[in-house]
Amino acid sequence: MQNNPDSALAILQKLKPEGNRAEQARYALLYSEALEKKQMKVTDDSLIRQAWQYYKHYPKDLRHQCKTLYYWGRIKLRTGDKPGALRLFLKIEKKLTDTDESYYKGLLYRQIGEVYYKQMNYSRAYHYFHEARNNFRQSGDIQEETKATLDMAAATFHSKDIEKAIRLYSAALDLADEHNNSNLIEVSLTNLASLYVISKRHISNDLLQRIELSARQDTVYGYHTLTDVSLLKNHIDSARYYLELAKAHTTDICDMAELQYTAYHIEVQAKNFEKATDNVHRYIYLNDSIMRSNMQFSAGMVERDYFKERTKFAQYRMKNRTVWEIAIAAATFFIIGIAWYIVRQRLRMQRDRTNHYLLLTEKANSEYKALTERVKKQQTTESYLRGLAASRFDIVDKLGKTYYERENTTSQQSVIFNEVKQIITDFAENNGILQELEKIVNTCHDNAMYKLKEDFPTMKASDTRLLCYIFVGFSPQVISLFMKDTVANVYARKSRLKSRIKSTETANKELFLSLLG
Repeated sequence: MQNNPDSALAILQKLKPEGNRAEQARYALLYSEALEKKQMKVTDDSLIRQAWQYYKHYPKDLRHQCKTLYYWGRIKLRTGDKPGALRLFLKIEKKLTDTDESYYKGLLYRQIGEVYYKQMNYSRAYHYFHEARNNFRQSGDIQEETKATLDMAAATFHSKDIEKAIRLYSAALDLADEHNNSNLIEVSLTNLASLYVISKRHISNDLLQRIELSARQDTVYGYHTLTDVSLLKNHIDSARYYLELAKAHTTDICDMAELQYTAYHIEVQAKNFEKATDNVHRYIYLNDSIMRSNMQFSAGMVERDYFKERTKFAQYRMKNRTVWEIAIAAATFFIIGIAWYIVRQRLRMQRDRTNHYLLLTEKANSEYKALTERVKKQQTTESYLRGLAASRFDIVDKLGKTYYERENTTSQQSVIFNEVKQIITDFAENNGILQELEKIVNTCHDNAMYKLKEDFPTMKASDTRLLCYIFVGFSPQVISLFMKDTVANVYARKSRLKSRIKSTETANKELFLSLLG
């Protein structure tokens, strides 16, 4: 793709975007990348939007996310949507902050720099071009490093630091010579010619001859270069001739402004100050038009708004987190209050029942004394059985917590850990114990398991088993061991079952909800 985009595009055009969403998104991204590498000025963003609709749901796939946003931003730049493009580039910058993707960071910073450059904010443009060059240098891509150096030189020139601009263009020329890139060599030489004209510095004959030989006589930039060469040779008539040819090959307002500025230098060198004044006025007029056009969009304002939105979002998240913490704390206290109220009510009801039984006992005839004694014995036995069951499962609960807390401890505790694990495993997988649990729940909680199966006959066996453990009173950690699941999933399933019971109108809904807590 990087070295031969034509072949890559031809192969992609033969393929059909079929398969699942991931394959279609990958195809859309590769196709957009091939079009970009081939320097085709695409303005339709439907394909790259298709890729983003998939990759936006996968934040861990950072490379594909950033590449998708980058090519989308390039399309927005071509359509004139500079604010939209800059927002996308800033979003990518945030994502790439903590990565080592030097090449892609370089591409990103260069694009942001171009946005500022076109807006004539040359100090910010230079900053991003400099960051781009450093990242390209780190990635070892000499060609992109050369382009970033040329961008730095252009920003420096427009900042009126001519000496530094000459040094940067010379450095770019050396890099272009190193990898023998004729296009970048031509750009470097063309700009050096203009700088030597403006600075009136002496230029060596070798460099001047090389600049002249590099100029193509079929483009505005080639004719502009020949104009500068003629000025450096003090050939005024030739300079005027090539200037007119350059004007005939462009309608771009930026090029026209540069040519008017060159015309000003020609007339100054010819000591024709009246025409020089006229040319500089035209240059100022064209430059003002460019500035008015660029002032319609402020990259600085977009960047400020973007960071302001990020700050507001962070504040919102913090506020939302505080609200949730308060809500959870309030819910916890509320549940504790409800539990305390339920216990208190049960104790009062138990006390009232005991008093009532005592009163009946006092008023009962002697013939009912035996029956009363048997009832008391039955109650005592039932209380004993409840206490025995509760203590038994309390031990299991404690063992489960011990197993949960001792996991991944030192080797000296491995024997205890394995024994506890075996006990918990046997307890969880023994269907006889599960039936015993259901029987105890039915005895202690008004036939809760029987009523649950009657009210929800289609409920999964695993959900019924989970509710049985909850009704008995096991902690979520122990239940996670029984169910061989995570604690988070136990909480989630409990919440889902509770919502299901709440939304179903059954006679025993309140019983189930009270046991769920």
